[in-house]
Amino acid sequence: MSGHEAPLYRRGKYWLGWDRKRDGSLRSPYLTVFWYDVDAKRVRSSSTGTTAEGEAALILDRRYLSDSTEAAAFCPTCGQPVAQASAYLLTDAIADYRLEWGDKRASAEAIETRLNHVLDFLGAQDKAGGRFGLATSCAIACSSAFVTDFRAWSRATPARWRNKAGEITVERPRAPSSTEASVAQLIAALNHAANADPARSDKRPAYRPLPPSQVQRARRHRIGVDQLAAMLSYAAEPSRRRGSLHRFLVASICTIARPSAVCDISVAPDRHQWSPGADTIDLNPQGRIQNKKRRPLLPVLPLLAEWLEAELAEYLALAEEARAGRGWLVNYYGRPVKDVDRAWATMLAELKMPTGREWRPYLLRHSLATLVRNRGAARWDLEGFMGHRAPSQTETYAIGEFPTVVTALGSIIAELERLAPGALHRTNTGASRPTPNLREVKMPG
Repeated sequence: MSGHEAPLYRRGKYWLGWDRKRDGSLRSPYLTVFWYDVDAKRVRSSSTGTTAEGEAALILDRRYLSDSTEAAAFCPTCGQPVAQASAYLLTDAIADYRLEWGDKRASAEAIETRLNHVLDFLGAQDKAGGRFGLATSCAIACSSAFVTDFRAWSRATPARWRNKAGEITVERPRAPSSTEASVAQLIAALNHAANADPARSDKRPAYRPLPPSQVQRARRHRIGVDQLAAMLSYAAEPSRRRGSLHRFLVASICTIARPSAVCDISVAPDRHQWSPGADTIDLNPQGRIQNKKRRPLLPVLPLLAEWLEAELAEYLALAEEARAGRGWLVNYYGRPVKDVDRAWATMLAELKMPTGREWRPYLLRHSLATLVRNRGAARWDLEGFMGHRAPSQTETYAIGEFPTVVTALGSIIAELERLAPGALHRTNTGASRPTPNLREVKMPG
């Protein structure tokens, strides 16, 4: 690497750059990690095997974290690492948190977005000559002064969405809850540094995120059964490519689940969510760790069973080598979908329904919860069915049937069948099997 070329990235004794010959030409087509070897008294290097700076930086981070001689500070007597928040940069704490924890979570994309907002704040402070910046240490980031300035900057910075060309396509005022989500993620990164073994920081944040009751607006809009029937009729219209939206609507009605959980339902055996004849479906697939947004174990309504059985039949009809990545209930010609946002927005426009933030797919969950509650569902049943209440130890063994919710959903499904005949079915023909009496619902094992 040329001695006149600034490193692209640096952590401790390691830096990232291009390996160049004396004439300036590249010795390797890939980015390289460099470090000074004290014993050999020379600069050593290791190719990253990639030209992407982001990937190369992660490789450097892994090398840095696996080097037992690298730490923020060392004890002059024993040479052991000493946690020192004043010597450990916040940017490094964020990078290490993502590498060791955040990027491995199901919510990795949301974690990245929230922490990038913090990094944008540091960059803006550097550019404006503020009192914080990219050189901010964990000790400073743990102070109340830091979070106060971050909140003020975040409130004044609109949320922006860009296209692939980097052009801003949507801009709106930032919601306070969005700012607090970044604060909560920042706290997690700082605590991760203090909890590391050995610890990298001896400080913890002196602040907490504001509670949801202070920063979240009450959602005021709901749809009724008649509007839901119109949506089903639209999605089930023959000869239209609306299959993923249709599946999403039906699965949401049967589970009242969050949109992400609905799109995550699969009949593939390795997911362990549902099997033929099972009376329950586990919205939390095998290998996914439960978080605050719990995914419960639910009774399978007859309507949902029909859809799951049909999907499984299609899955099993495939050659074994072709089954990988298939089996999703909400899919687009067999391929999984991350969300149905675009199809949902098109539907709202076609049906001349309102649009806006409160009319996104999450509205379906809120509306169904309202309808079920108003049709006599018990609070305890509804909380468990929606994943708002963690199950007790007793419920670990005795699976809940949520009878009042099942009864309410059955009446909603029956009404939808009258308002939009056949629209609840994959082929838009015939009526669904009637919802059984609760005494007929079988329990596994």
